[in-house]
Amino acid sequence: MPLIQFPQGGIFMQVGFVGAEASGKTTLFELLSNTQGAYLSPDKANTAAVDVPDERVDKLVEIYHPQKTIYAKITFVDINRLSPGDRENNNKSLNHLKLMDALAIVINGYAPDYSSKEMLKELNFCLSELILSDLDQVIRKLERLNKSNKPTSITGMPEKKIFEKLTATLEENKCLSTLDLAQEVWKELQSYSFLTRKPMFVVVNLSEDHGIAGPKGLAEFEKSAAEQNLEVVRIYAKLEKDLQELPPDEQAVFAEEYKLPLDGKNKFINEAYETAGLISFLTVGKDEVRAWTIKKDCTVREAAGTIHNDLMNFFVRAEVISYEKLIKCGSEQEAKKRGLLRAEKKEYPVKDGDILHILSSK
Repeated sequence: MPLIQFPQGGIFMQVGFVGAEASGKTTLFELLSNTQGAYLSPDKANTAAVDVPDERVDKLVEIYHPQKTIYAKITFVDINRLSPGDRENNNKSLNHLKLMDALAIVINGYAPDYSSKEMLKELNFCLSELILSDLDQVIRKLERLNKSNKPTSITGMPEKKIFEKLTATLEENKCLSTLDLAQEVWKELQSYSFLTRKPMFVVVNLSEDHGIAGPKGLAEFEKSAAEQNLEVVRIYAKLEKDLQELPPDEQAVFAEEYKLPLDGKNKFINEAYETAGLISFLTVGKDEVRAWTIKKDCTVREAAGTIHNDLMNFFVRAEVISYEKLIKCGSEQEAKKRGLLRAEKKEYPVKDGDILHILSSK
């Protein structure tokens, strides 16, 4: 069997922030990263990597008392605001997002006089800028293909025909995620890193002044976003950021006073994982407790490859137990006594929260 190389360490998820002026995306970036965002320009983006909060890891640490604890990582990238009519600088800013796993479109929901119509206008502006960025790239490629006398194909389909389909979709002001092409074709086009093929969701940046219901028209806006297959997350970014700077005991007092769902960081990360189709599996032991990020459709053999390529290439089997069952047993020893550790073959699809022990022949 030929040896296979696989990205080790799991997926280090990257989420890019997109927003118009005064959307509050930099405030959101500062809340999520617990850092102070630097001055932004089209040529510069703010980047911060943080641990993914995971109560499962915390609980497993209490059981195993490992020498080392490693959480999954997520990286936030905040680009310069998008400005109407400034295509050159908007394109420069959006280029920072080419390698992102998901995009979060941040919408101003805190302005006192903002209606659903204005929020939707802001969302559609951001989507249009993403579409235009892809269209510029596709048109340049199509022009080169038209000048060339040498016919080329992708998985047997004329390349020119493919890029004509891409152009037509974008010119209809539609995202490329709506275009039905064979997965083999999309795989060959991965190097273009089209922005409108990326998973996206919307964050509405709220003010505590609107209370838990949010501004008038928010529900209508959420319905409009859903019609575009976009999930919406509500976050009180400015309030949560201010509370984050207080001592923990004071945070609890003020949070209780506002009576608002002030869990923006967890909500954002959970939605980012869900939108990007990612899950986490866990490995445990006295040396280390660790969370690993993988794709939802990952097999256990592929998951083994995120730990080390040898574990995938010389995979024998995996011992698997769900996090919930292990916690219910109280210890791994008790879980073994009850026969709850399952032996799984290489095709087993890993589930979120699975605890894996990989056995290999090397």
